[in-house]
Amino acid sequence: MLPKCPVCGKEMIVTELHCKRDEVTVRGRFRASPFDFLDKDELEFVILFFRARGNLKEIERYTGQGYFALRGKLEKILEKMNLQPLGEMKEEISEEDLFKQVKEGKIGVEEALEILKKRKKGGESDV
Repeated sequence: MLPKCPVCGKEMIVTELHCKRDEVTVRGRFRASPFDFLDKDELEFVILFFRARGNLKEIERYTGQGYFALRGKLEKILEKMNLQPLGEMKEEISEEDLFKQVKEGKIGVEEALEILKKRKKGGESDV
C-alpha cells in the first residue's frame, strides 16, 4: 500500500478492500493507519517497544540485541510509517516550508510563530 500519491505526494485514501477467499468487497473511504505499512516483524517490535514503555535499554536486556541496532530498527520503522521524531521536523524545516505548511493547513499560525520564536532565541547568544 502506498502512503502517498506517487504523482502529487498527498496522502492516499483506500477506497476498496477485497477478500479473495470469500470474494467479499467493501467500498468506501478508509484512511490507512501508519501501522498498516509495517511487516509482521516490525509490528512485533513496536508491540515489544510499547510493552517496554519505550525503554530501549529494557528491550536490549530482553532480546540481547545491541542498543544501537535497536535504535536503528526504530528509526527505520519511523521512516516506514512516515513519522519523524518529536522536535526534529520543526527544527530542520526551512522558513519557506514552514509557511507552506501553514498555507496547506498542516500546522497552525500559532505553532509556526512559536517555532520561529524558538529559533530566534536559539540563535541569540548570552554574551
